[in-house]
Amino acid sequence: MTQNENLKTLNIEPNSNLENSSSEIFANEDFAKLFEEFEKDTQQLAEGTVVKGVVVGISDKGVAVDIGAKSVGFIDIAEFRRDGEIEEGDVVDVFLERLENKRGELIISRENARRLINWNYLKNCLEDKTIIDGKIIGRVKGGYAADVNGIICFLPRSQFDTVLLTDDNFLINKVEKLQVLKIDEVRGNIVVSRRAVLESQRNIEKDKVLSTIKVGDSLDGIVKNITDYGAFIDFGSFDGLLHLTDISWCRIKHPSEVLKVGQEVKVQVIKYDEATKRVSLGMKQLQQNPWESISQRYPVGATLKGKVTNITSYGAFVEIEQGIEGLVHVSEMSWLKNNSTPNKFINAGQEVEVMVLDINSQNHRISLGMKQCEQNPWQSFSDKHKVGDIVEGVVKNFTEFGLFIGFDSGVDGLVHVSDVSEQGLTDEIQKKFKSGDKIKVMVLGSNYEKERISLGIRQLDNSNFQAELDKIVEDSIVSCLVIAVKKDFLEVELDSGLKAIIKRLDLSNNKQNQKTEKYEVGDRIEAKVTMFNKISGKLLLSIKDLENDERESHFYSESNSGATIGSIAGDVLESLKDKTS
Repeated sequence: MTQNENLKTLNIEPNSNLENSSSEIFANEDFAKLFEEFEKDTQQLAEGTVVKGVVVGISDKGVAVDIGAKSVGFIDIAEFRRDGEIEEGDVVDVFLERLENKRGELIISRENARRLINWNYLKNCLEDKTIIDGKIIGRVKGGYAADVNGIICFLPRSQFDTVLLTDDNFLINKVEKLQVLKIDEVRGNIVVSRRAVLESQRNIEKDKVLSTIKVGDSLDGIVKNITDYGAFIDFGSFDGLLHLTDISWCRIKHPSEVLKVGQEVKVQVIKYDEATKRVSLGMKQLQQNPWESISQRYPVGATLKGKVTNITSYGAFVEIEQGIEGLVHVSEMSWLKNNSTPNKFINAGQEVEVMVLDINSQNHRISLGMKQCEQNPWQSFSDKHKVGDIVEGVVKNFTEFGLFIGFDSGVDGLVHVSDVSEQGLTDEIQKKFKSGDKIKVMVLGSNYEKERISLGIRQLDNSNFQAELDKIVEDSIVSCLVIAVKKDFLEVELDSGLKAIIKRLDLSNNKQNQKTEKYEVGDRIEAKVTMFNKISGKLLLSIKDLENDERESHFYSESNSGATIGSIAGDVLESLKDKTS
């Protein structure tokens, strides 16, 4: 239906002037007088401007408005939805788009008039920094859409609040105070800020409140926002940061484990920066510190039970009491499987027995061990088997430096290539040993602290090994062969097959001769035994001590020879005296 047809439904001729039909439309002289005054004020009609008009007709489809032009204009009823209830005779602002189109119709708009008026109003607000009301109608890319008197403005996320909110549902469809930040007339965009209003309002109150705040004060606030590193607490006039590490004495991975948005909390001021006006808060400071007497409650070496709370790649956290957790490093979980992942030993929620290894109450750290609550299989092997004992094990695998033998207790021992045979680990000899085969080997030494067991195969063929072993005691002299030359020591091998070490400082009394490079592999030397542990197999030799023994022996030999000559000379002189007398 055209505009002219719409006007006819209101019994108004499309091209009729309100002045020609005033007697038919207006029933009293006061209304006619009002219209005459209105006409005087609206004689200058210019397209693209806002003019005033009188409502002369209302139907379900639209509203007829006379602006004093040649014809009456018709506006869709929807454009008046923001005006509430309207009646004939109401004076309204309309936007004059065309005085006359091709059909001779007057084109006016109530909505465009409202938009232009509001646009100019917002321009004035930008200049004057006037605070306006706007309704947050929804989220858009990068922020929110705000309705300000019918004009949709852009509210960036960064300008939504003083902090980045993770939960903004409580503000959607709510009227908020806004400030105009920018107007782009070319693109028709308006940028507003809620943050600027909050900051300006709260800065005045904030300064007043912060002037009275002291470190140590207890405050009641509401959790406003939660982040990965903590939570922001709202006190009305200002916000404070409650850091993750200050929420609880026990370890938590995320603040949401303890807090939720809107929750009322009691906190303590632990730091206040007057320059930046930043307030740091703490919750745990209002509770008793369970770490203060931790060393008395859990002394090093104590065994206790705890619950596995978290498993990581490097170990597991075990809660030994409410709020107190200790770390069991993966290397402290088992004596035998230090290269395994923690998940192979324990599960989250499992109750385990642990031993306190170390306590750092200042840094709130406890080192725990699980394997210490079990018997050390390496120490058990060392206690049970001494050097020279023959044991049976299973071939596990070959390497370039030897053969690994496994035992029932779970420990492994190494047969070095030089201890497999006189020729080493040749292809022919290697064919004799298959993975899984049971073989007998001789214990050459063991160090349970370093978790090492030294084994030998070729020593089994030496029927006199045990007898030669019994001859090795401290201060005894042995003959050995240099098998390796290192910077700080020589590695030698006795005829029995045992390995020994000669330190660089034990090579000679003369410092100039204390050089390992003077020796070559294959050199045979004699040295004195300075230490031999028949359990670990550790054997230390010294050439210097042997030189000292030889020097002493030579000295006493010379002393004895001098005494004999002196006594002989004395006897000769004595006999000469007798003859002369």
